[in-house]
Amino acid sequence: MADNTISVIWMGTAGLYVSDGETGFYVDPFVSRYGLFRVGLGFSLPPRQDLINDWTALTGGKTAAAVLVSHSHYDHVMDAPFFARAAHAPVFGSKSTAQVARGAGLPEHQIHVIRDREKISIGKFTATFIRSTHSPALFGKIPWPGDIHQPVVPPAPASVYREGGSFAILVEHPGGCFLHYGSPGIHPGIFANITADVIFLSIGGRKDTPSLIEHVVAPLKAKTVIPIHFDDLFGPLKKDISPLINVRMKEFWCAMAAHPDVTVNTLPIGDAVPIFSGRKNNETP
Repeated sequence: MADNTISVIWMGTAGLYVSDGETGFYVDPFVSRYGLFRVGLGFSLPPRQDLINDWTALTGGKTAAAVLVSHSHYDHVMDAPFFARAAHAPVFGSKSTAQVARGAGLPEHQIHVIRDREKISIGKFTATFIRSTHSPALFGKIPWPGDIHQPVVPPAPASVYREGGSFAILVEHPGGCFLHYGSPGIHPGIFANITADVIFLSIGGRKDTPSLIEHVVAPLKAKTVIPIHFDDLFGPLKKDISPLINVRMKEFWCAMAAHPDVTVNTLPIGDAVPIFSGRKNNETP
């Protein structure tokens, strides 16, 4: 019986590199950070190929088997085709994600449009895309809503990267099961009859933490919550984490403290951390 240790590298924002030692893949890889004024004023944002190269090397991502994208805002999708190109790996996401991949020059055989509840196999992993809801993260509204109907050729402003529909991504493996929740919107009932040991929970732009606990953490019966997408994406990507403005970290910690049966762990940026260590094939979560 093989060791089923699964490690994760947090890349900042909602970006992850996941590996079981045999197969690795990315979720929402994004490293091309730009300042708030450049983003907000609509300047074009070139993908930072130098940083993409550095993070491909750091994660070991040249052998990545897939790139999964939760939705098509620039801080989730802009760099994804370039990580895929380095690994000759397919990109999986919405029709809008496909338009971003086309605009970046990725060939059609590496572009896969997914449907709600569609499952894909990645080595021993199975990933299921579950239609969810983006949070009203900007003045009570979803930023840059709608779909992308034409290829997005970089560099392009952040506003061109429309949301395109959001997905939670459930990842199952003989070693354990986790959910990547790329945006903290509330969609009651979507996790009925689904469980996950760990939730990578985006908390930037959330309405409140109790709603996330009620509609995401509790239905999934998660044992561990790992907050993501709370770091300042308008500053440099570095190990010293600065929280995003108005992310309300105190509210998050206080709300989670009321649920002592759920462990909350934070991850360092850029380090491989085991989230399931050595569970055997015949053991249950």
